[in-house]
Amino acid sequence: AGKFDSVILPRLASTDSYWAISENQAEDSGYNASQQNDPENLFTEEYELSGDGDDTDETESEEKVGKLMKQGTVQQRKSITAFSSGTGLAGIVGYGYKALFSELLGWGLSSTLWSAILFAFAYWVIYLKGLYALEVSMQQDTSEQSNVGIDGAAHPTVASESSLLVKSENEVSGNSSVRNYRQNNNKDGNTSALEMVHTDAVQSDVVQRSETISSTDSTDASSDLTSFERFKLVLSFWPYTIPLFTVYAAEYMLQAGVWSAIGFPVTSASARAQFYHYSNWTYQAGVFLSRSSGNMWTASVRILWLMPFLQVVNLYFFWMNSIHHFWYNYSLLLPCFFAGLLGGGVYVQGFSRVNMDMPLHLREFAIASVGVADSLGILIADVLSLFIQSCIYKQNNLGGAVVNCPY
Repeated sequence: AGKFDSVILPRLASTDSYWAISENQAEDSGYNASQQNDPENLFTEEYELSGDGDDTDETESEEKVGKLMKQGTVQQRKSITAFSSGTGLAGIVGYGYKALFSELLGWGLSSTLWSAILFAFAYWVIYLKGLYALEVSMQQDTSEQSNVGIDGAAHPTVASESSLLVKSENEVSGNSSVRNYRQNNNKDGNTSALEMVHTDAVQSDVVQRSETISSTDSTDASSDLTSFERFKLVLSFWPYTIPLFTVYAAEYMLQAGVWSAIGFPVTSASARAQFYHYSNWTYQAGVFLSRSSGNMWTASVRILWLMPFLQVVNLYFFWMNSIHHFWYNYSLLLPCFFAGLLGGGVYVQGFSRVNMDMPLHLREFAIASVGVADSLGILIADVLSLFIQSCIYKQNNLGGAVVNCPY
């Protein structure tokens, strides 16, 4: 998905690519349309802030930088939302696929899972015969083209994954323009304290660290950092990793631990299996809906942290309900749907904020690093779910738990 988004989309449709700016936008902002596909030229000398100009020139330059920054960020958010929506739909289709083969055709679970190997083969054929050939053709075309910047130097316009990480002198100097632009926009007092902490402690720290990279021909902005510097850089992404980790840990403890111990009646193994199936399917519907909403709104850092907190409350509610049965019927599918909305919302909004807040040359590294948080949350939740299920079974006088409840 990343290769398709960074290599093919910029060539298929300029209006939906990472760095394409339409001719009308280019005329309005004074941006040279011939440089639209070159990330290195996003912050050109024309938009750099120099100490020789007056306050008016600096303000105009900051406004131009902000306009270009917003244009590129919006297009990237569309790509993130499309990927998030597709993965959300995969959950619904996956449960439908299992229901089709196991319930309608009478296949066993093992046979149903083995049949899904055909999808891997189909993906391989589609990529090899379609996307890969198109990618090679486009790289050959773009390798023969070049743009001439205002400094008179030739800049190649190869739309590749690595081009998103190239650091240039113009980009480094442009980062100061981005910081000034965002700081000016934050003067209205609407920015939360958490967002201010993020802006000061994360973005400035990231930019300062990136300016230590002296190799202009490096395709990875983090390649010249030491292991310890990379580790500190990853830790600085905590405004995004903590919400992702928390929401995924809570919802997977719900799915694998709590929902597997609910049934009407709870003493029936088939009733528990049925609720588990429908609750997860309803959850996936909520995930798909919220993951598809990335283009409709942008969550603040405060909202990004609120959603995982609500998911933890949701976990506590289901856990207590599975023991005391104070709301115990299929209307519980409504809060299951709500759990999906929270999980999908944190996913798409978290990565969208990384895309918006990180400097260009560290953006892909940041997204890849932040993406580990949800996987770690799932891993820990799956282990804890064994004990959660066991304890709920114990409270309901049920047998069959895989592990023993520790209390």
